[in-house]
Amino acid sequence: MNNEDIVLRESVVNKVLEVAQACVDEKRKGWFVKMPVFWSAMDEICFTGKEVREALAFLALRMYVIVFLDDDGQIAGISMVPQRYRCGHCNMLLDMQDDFVDHIDICLKQQKKIERNRKLL
Repeated sequence: MNNEDIVLRESVVNKVLEVAQACVDEKRKGWFVKMPVFWSAMDEICFTGKEVREALAFLALRMYVIVFLDDDGQIAGISMVPQRYRCGHCNMLLDMQDDFVDHIDICLKQQKKIERNRKLL
C-alpha cells in the first residue's frame, strides 16, 4: 500500500461520513440515515459499493456509525453515533474517541462534589 492508496481511502472515508451526516433523517428519533438518499448520493459521486462498504466498516470500528445488515449481509441501514455526549452521572461532556477509563476518576470526584453541594443547599 503506497501513500496514494492511503490518501485515496482517507478521502473516501471522509466523503462517506460527510454524505451520511447530510442524509440524517431529522424526523425520526435517533440519527438514522435516509438510505435511498444516501445511495443515490454515493452513485452521483461514483463510489463503488465495495468502497462504501469498506469506508463504513472503517467508521464502524471507530464508533462513528452503526451499520445494520439485512439477512443477505447487505447494508440495510446506518445510524450515526454522536461524537459528544453528556455523562449521566457527572453531567460532563465527553468525546466518543476518548478513553473511558480516564473519565472514571474525574466522574467519581464530580459525583462527590455534586453530593457535597446538595447537602450544603
